[in-house]
Amino acid sequence: MHVTDPKAFPISPSATYTPHAATLPQAQDNASRLSLPNLVFVQPSTYGTDNACLLDALGRVPPAHGRGVVVFDPSTTTRAQLEHWHRAGVRGVRVNLKSVGTAMEREALWRLLRQYLAAIKPLRTWALQLFVDLSIMDHVAPLVDELDGRAKLVIDHLGSPSEVKARLADMPGWEVLLRMMSSEGVFVKVSAPYRMSKDPQYRDLEGMTKALLGARGGDGVVFASDWPHTRFEGVDVRPWLERCMEWCGGNKRLQTKLFRDNARALWDVD
Repeated sequence: MHVTDPKAFPISPSATYTPHAATLPQAQDNASRLSLPNLVFVQPSTYGTDNACLLDALGRVPPAHGRGVVVFDPSTTTRAQLEHWHRAGVRGVRVNLKSVGTAMEREALWRLLRQYLAAIKPLRTWALQLFVDLSIMDHVAPLVDELDGRAKLVIDHLGSPSEVKARLADMPGWEVLLRMMSSEGVFVKVSAPYRMSKDPQYRDLEGMTKALLGARGGDGVVFASDWPHTRFEGVDVRPWLERCMEWCGGNKRLQTKLFRDNARALWDVD
């Protein structure tokens, strides 16, 4: 989820849109309504590398119920800064190319992502979270061999395909993503279906979601609300939550992994 408070924490001058306020009390109300007591705050693009709003919210949540995913420049951020954030409950860094419309050549992207891995691996429990289009997953896949058990890789929003196809293999990057998920260090967020589907019941996402739920025995999927549904404000995510429960096929252990246990492992919560 994202927290934003443009009055208390001005948005970045480079932001491509002005977000509505989405404050911590509102986030907590939403989590309570969905019976999701743990909060993972992800830095939105509208704040750039200024993580002040996120850190303020994280500091007001009990450590066992809150984690943060920040944004930083790997070429200028010091180890001391990363360790300070770690003590505050941060466990990841996000790289967002998709919603901001950034395109990078394969080699340039590879160099950038390796910089991030080099920065976070000494902390041993952090994740590199990527919001990129599914079609460039082959650019990302080599990272899996470099995690070395000292970092994790998180792929946003079911892999974020630009177009969902009935035959999953016809989506560029899909089979690469499934192969990546065979590694215990790779996770996919089961989130934001409205960014890919116009069907209120998300029937066109059933095949994708079930395939991800079945990968690695269900150990690589993490449900996320994507609140406050930026640019889709007003969406009710409960139907998506209920569909995901249904697609677990009555498997209570899988439901527990999807909604609790995998997130605790991913975000280093005892």
